[in-house]
Amino acid sequence: MSTKELILPKGNSTEAIETTQSVLFIGANGSGKTRLGTWIEINSPQKEHVHRISAQKSLTLPDSTTPQSIEQAEKDLLFGNPTWTHQHKTSKWQNKPATAFLNDFQKLMVYLFSDETEENAKFKRACQASEVRITPPKTKIDHVKELWETILPHRELIIGGLRIQTQIRGQEDKKYNSSEMSDGERVIFYLIGQCLAAPKDGIIVLDEPELHLHKSVQVPLWNAIEALREDCTFVYLTHDVDFAAAKEAAKSVWLKSYDGQHWDWDIINEDENLPSELLIEVLGSRKPVVFVEGESGSFDSSLYRELLSNFLVIPRGSCSEVIQSVKALKANSQIHHLEVFGVIDRDRRLQAEITSLEQLSIYVLDVAEVENLFCTEEVLKIVSERLARDSSADFLRVSNTIFGRLQSELDTQVSLHVSSEVKFKLNVFDVKQKGAANINTALQDLVSSINVEQIYSETNQRFIDVLESKDYKQLLALYNRKSLCTQVSTSLGLSNGSLPETVVRLIKGECKESITTALKPYFGNFQRHMT
Repeated sequence: MSTKELILPKGNSTEAIETTQSVLFIGANGSGKTRLGTWIEINSPQKEHVHRISAQKSLTLPDSTTPQSIEQAEKDLLFGNPTWTHQHKTSKWQNKPATAFLNDFQKLMVYLFSDETEENAKFKRACQASEVRITPPKTKIDHVKELWETILPHRELIIGGLRIQTQIRGQEDKKYNSSEMSDGERVIFYLIGQCLAAPKDGIIVLDEPELHLHKSVQVPLWNAIEALREDCTFVYLTHDVDFAAAKEAAKSVWLKSYDGQHWDWDIINEDENLPSELLIEVLGSRKPVVFVEGESGSFDSSLYRELLSNFLVIPRGSCSEVIQSVKALKANSQIHHLEVFGVIDRDRRLQAEITSLEQLSIYVLDVAEVENLFCTEEVLKIVSERLARDSSADFLRVSNTIFGRLQSELDTQVSLHVSSEVKFKLNVFDVKQKGAANINTALQDLVSSINVEQIYSETNQRFIDVLESKDYKQLLALYNRKSLCTQVSTSLGLSNGSLPETVVRLIKGECKESITTALKPYFGNFQRHMT
């Protein structure tokens, strides 16, 4: 496939980039995506070839239309008036090309039916002049129908003389007029038609191409439209991470900044250590980044997002994924300026490991599991008081329950801690040794230096001290049991397992400040980065 050139503003000059067909711009809010689209349409040296489809548009689809000459219909759609040319494009947008609300669905319909009328007239004359059968032309509205039905296979478009109807496939008794289409059905029709109307070898600029489209059809639709218009260059301006990551064939550009007159951008280079969707998500935000354990949609991730609202919070699953992601982002030369942190569970870590991780900007919570944050005394008090209960009595019940559970599985918890410490000590094995004898000697020395009985005895005593002193805060730092926060729900009069859900609901409401203040001390040395 041949390459195409797109000229873009950069600083005080312009710069051309090459693409096989599409360029995708990703950037934070305020990075000038929409303004860049208007520059390409109005000020670019290539402006005569540009057709821009704005995010601000009406989806009111008329039930019928009246065709006119194809030349007038085309000018009316592309330039805003049957007598205007590309020199009048700002008038098409009421002299506000970046913000004007465009209502041109009627003009699109006129254009499509005018093209249909023109092509049918040509076909009729050709048939009259020929003695052999001539294949009917495939008009633009035929292409719209075919692609629309491919994307929405459960629906059919019924193309009449001057109107369009829709029906559930195979159910002729369930027709409905075009004005009754859903937003998704209308916008798919609109986007296909607009792209077919673009000039030959044109540049199609699409602001928020994912708008009103279900995620399942976004990329298939645009890939199919690109296939219909292989002659055109597609320019996507988006902040949708999933859409941007899925458009793998597009050349991706990071809009770094816009000062009102000048843009700064860079082509996004692939990073084998970072998934493309992760890199795009980071580049699309102005906030410092913090990677956390857990999965998107979980209560702990929701809690993190509320507590760390000044950060772009990205759940990465396991602690090893958090650590790897922080290292990879810090090593990426394109985003070396970005503040990147990690926050992980304490998970039986020794202080030496915690100190080492902090040197990498990875911070450890003062609780064994993030789920233990839901069980802190301060949060339990807030929840109990919001439920108009006796907070002291509630905390006593919760505390007794958790201490009882720890006592019942003391050996299991101690053993887990001991195994983790042994694993950490084994990780310091000197891999620089050479020769079988030296390697074996180093291994034997390391193993013999690990006194399991002593480690077990000291760890067991730490747990016993916590149990005997009833040190609740230290218990939460030692006790690894993710289900604690759900197990104690009934102690507060809540339904079984609903404590995390209740805390998240409260922190999203009027308890945000009090819960944030209560939990901030549990973030250890990361507190100094929290506002």
